[in-house]
Amino acid sequence: MKIYQIPELTPEEKALPVSKYYTDYPLHCPNPLYSQLLDAGAMDPQDALPVEKWLDLLTVDDYMKVEYGYCMMPDGTGYIANYSVLPGYITPEMRMWYVRWLNIHSAHLPKGCGNIRYKLWNQMDHIDHGLVDGDFKKGIYTLETLDMGRSGKDKAIGSVRHNFDVRDYGFPEEKYQRLMDAHVGITSCWESFDVPGSHLVLSITRPCPLGGVETCSREWIGYRAENGKIIRDEETPSFMLCEQYLRDVQIHNTVEQQHLATFLPALYEEYSCLPKDAD
Repeated sequence: MKIYQIPELTPEEKALPVSKYYTDYPLHCPNPLYSQLLDAGAMDPQDALPVEKWLDLLTVDDYMKVEYGYCMMPDGTGYIANYSVLPGYITPEMRMWYVRWLNIHSAHLPKGCGNIRYKLWNQMDHIDHGLVDGDFKKGIYTLETLDMGRSGKDKAIGSVRHNFDVRDYGFPEEKYQRLMDAHVGITSCWESFDVPGSHLVLSITRPCPLGGVETCSREWIGYRAENGKIIRDEETPSFMLCEQYLRDVQIHNTVEQQHLATFLPALYEEYSCLPKDAD
C-alpha cells in the first residue's frame, strides 16, 4: 500500500525516546477496500442513519445497510459512517491505556511543539491533545488538521470533545445494561471548535464475529447534544458542510484506525510499565 510522507519532527522531539514510534512506523493510505469505497463517491442519503434515530446504532450485533460512507443530508447537514476492525492482538487494555496516556504530556516535551504522544496516531494531521484545564469533566481538547496534511499545520483547528451519557438522552437503562453485558463499548460526545460549528459523534466498539474488535461510528455534522436534547447548530460553517470536507474526515478516521494497530503493541509493552510522564 502507498504511504504518506510524514512531517519531520523538531530536533528536540527527535531526542525523546518515544519518537521512534513516530519515525519507525509508516503511515499507510486507506487500504484497497476502503479506497474502492472512497473512489465510488458519496453514499445515498437515504441509506444514512438520520439524527432523529441516532440511538438505533447502539446494538449488540446488528449492522446497517451502509456502515462506511459519507454524504450531505437533505437538510444541509453532513453525515459520516465509519467501520473499522482492530486485530485480536490489540487488547481492550491497550486501547484504554493509550487513550488515557496520550492526554498526559511527557516530562521533557518541548514547548510549542504539541503532543508527540498524539502525533503517533496520525503523523500527518495530529498536533496537540490533552484535558481542558487538566480536568476530564471539562472536556478533551485537540488541535489537528483533517485532510492528511493538505492544508498545512497553520490551518489546524482546535476542538473540544464533550462526553455525555446516552442514558441522559433517552437510551433505556435495560438496553444499556444489555450492551455492557455483551462487552459493547459506547463513545458518545459532541465536538465544539475554535470556529463556530458542532459535530455529534456516536460509536460502538464490540467483539467482531470474525475475530478482533469492530467499531461502528457515526458523525452528524451540524448537531450538538445539550441538556438531554440533540440540537441543530445553525452556525456550523459552510466549509464543514460539503462533500470534500466529509470525505477528508472519512479518510482521516480510516487512516488513524488502521495505523493504531501498527505501533500500539510495541508502545504498550515499553511504556505501560513506566511512569505516566516518561519521555
